[in-house]
This record gives sequence, C-alpha cells and structure tokens, in this order.
Amino acid sequence: MLVVAATACLPVPDPGPGPGEVPDPAACGPSIGATEPLPLCTAADPCVELPSTDDRDEIVEAWDAPTCTTTDPDRPAFDDGPAAQWTDTDGVVRSSCLFAPDGAGPDSRRPLVVFLHGAFGSADNLYDATSLRSKAPDFDLSGDSSRPGFVLLSVQGRNLHWPTADPRDGAHHDTFHRDLAAPSGNPDVANLDRLIDGLVADGVADPERIFVTGWSNGGFFAQLYAIARHETATPGGNQVAAAAVYSAADPFHGARHGEDPSCRLDPYPTSDVPLFVVGRACDLVACDAAQATDLEDDGVPLAPGFVVETWIDDLEAQVANPNVDRRIVNGFGATVDVCTGPALCGPAIATLSHVRWPDGVADGSGVDHEEDMLDFLRARATR
Repeated sequence: MLVVAATACLPVPDPGPGPGEVPDPAACGPSIGATEPLPLCTAADPCVELPSTDDRDEIVEAWDAPTCTTTDPDRPAFDDGPAAQWTDTDGVVRSSCLFAPDGAGPDSRRPLVVFLHGAFGSADNLYDATSLRSKAPDFDLSGDSSRPGFVLLSVQGRNLHWPTADPRDGAHHDTFHRDLAAPSGNPDVANLDRLIDGLVADGVADPERIFVTGWSNGGFFAQLYAIARHETATPGGNQVAAAAVYSAADPFHGARHGEDPSCRLDPYPTSDVPLFVVGRACDLVACDAAQATDLEDDGVPLAPGFVVETWIDDLEAQVANPNVDRRIVNGFGATVDVCTGPALCGPAIATLSHVRWPDGVADGSGVDHEEDMLDFLRARATR
C-alpha cells in the first residue's frame, strides 16, 4: 500500500487564505514564475494543518526522516540507510537515499537515475511504492554488459508553503520559481545539482547517462529540471540526458492563490530533451480536458497545468520538443489509446489511479511499464 502518495492529491476543503498560508500572490513574473523560491514551513510559520487522519499523521512523521529502507511488507526488503544528510546554503537540512551497484567506480561508472517523490511524500517512496530499487543492481541501463545496474538516488523534498488555492503545504519540490536563465536560484534545483555533480566527481555516475524520473509533484519537477539542465549544464558541468515521469503534466503553468492563470511562463523555454510521460487513463492529473472539467465539477480542485493532453500538445507547440513519448495506462495496467470518458472517471477512481505507480505491482496487473520507462532512458544517453 502506498500511504504517502495515496493522500497526496486528495481534494480537501479550501479554508481561504490565512496568516502564513500562502506567499504574496502578487510576487510573480512571466519570465521566472514565482519571483522568489517558495517559503519554508518553520516553527514560527508552520505548514497549514491539513485534515487530520491516520494516513496524514504517518506522512508528517516521514517528512524529514527518510529511513532509506523498505517498510511495506508486500515489497522486497532493502536497507540503504541511514539517509545522507547535509545543510544547504539556506541552513536547511537536506536528505537523500543512495544505492550504487557492486563495482561502481571510476573504472566502471554506471548510469544515474534520480527519483523524485510526489507531494507530501518521502524519499522512502522509492522503496515502498516502486520497483526501481529491485532493478537497480542488474538492469541494463548502459547497453554494456560489463557495467550492470545503475546508481539510484532518491531525494527528499522540503516542507514548503504551497501557493495554490487548495491547501497543500508540506513536502514538495518547488516548481514555481522557474528562472531557467539561472536555474540554481531554485534551492531544489541547486540541491539536485549538488548531488549529481558529487556523484560524477566521485567517479560513480556516468556523466553521459544522467536521468531523472518522478511521480506527481516529483514528475512535474523532474521535467522542469530536465528542461533546465539538458542544454544548460550544472555548476559541475553535467547535463540531463532524458526524463521519464508518471502522473505529471505542465511544470510551467502553476497558479498562485487568487490568480488565474498567474505564474505561467511566457514564453515557454524551448528544449529537445527526451521526455516519456506516463499517466493513467483516469487520474487526478487529468488525462484530457474533458476529464479535468468533470473532476472539477465533482469537487476536485485541479490547478492550471494539470492536464496531460494539453501539456503534450504544448511540448510540441510551445516548447518545440520533438522528442516526447506519451503512454496512457488504464486501471488494469493495459496501454490504451484514449482517456477514460468523464462519466466513468470520478474522484475515487482518479485518486486510486494516481497513487499506483505503473510497475504492475500496485495495480495487481503484472504489467511493468517501469521497465519501459528505463528502456526509454537507456536509448537516449547523450552519446
């Protein structure tokens, strides 16, 4: 069971703005989105309290303390703990989980896959909700049998005041501050830069095979980061080769509280970074515009940019990216050609679909789209 992600996008009542709930909604610019990084939740200005449930209590406990171990008894048991921790330039303690295959080193560098969890999630979602850790020791991501497996990095988000109308304060990756002329001004971009550059400098990661993947908020951020760091290198000189994400759409079209459409970038950045966007036929990140309208009519607050079909169209029309693949997966794990009709996609089904990573385990189908996501990445190394 995926407890953390299962509650990540559940609709909750909008109590209206309150002290500390959202940043200044006027602080937005079309070229960079939010003019400053999203503010942190602190003891003096805590995250807005969401409806209290046992599930949400578990989420709060996991926000700052990934264990880097499997806790779901239905998943293979792994223990990569304790989490690596460091303090960033803003004084925030950051955390991540890392696995490297046997033999990885300067004489046998391995591809790097970065996993980014969803809203309210944890780096531990890698272990309890995906099959990536099971594949990491042996999966051929390099095309070279002498270098089996891949380095796997799972990055913990920060507790942020999230600026949308529906209350979503908590663990996220900041997709609102999007100054792609100076990407490192976003602390979450800078944090990922630091981790990637360190793994390459240590001789563990292959700089020609740096890949990102993510789920929900992590999928939005993974695409933002891939676009930011495909042509423009990190401070250490590294670039993202490709990204494959699940249940995510447009990272450049988020709305701040009280604004419509608000922080959408104008113009969009252009990029040819290879992207593989996998989503369910019925999902809280809506499959198409008709589904989005119906979900909103049913009380699900969808932010602008939460329609996959529109984002795929915009990748061609606005981002000018010819290297995009899309896959629609139904609730039984099968690949389909069309989104579920509005009459058959209500909030309950959309929520259930959203929280089932497409490895064939969570939905019980046995159809492993995660393997196809990795195959997509393997075929798109920078050399």
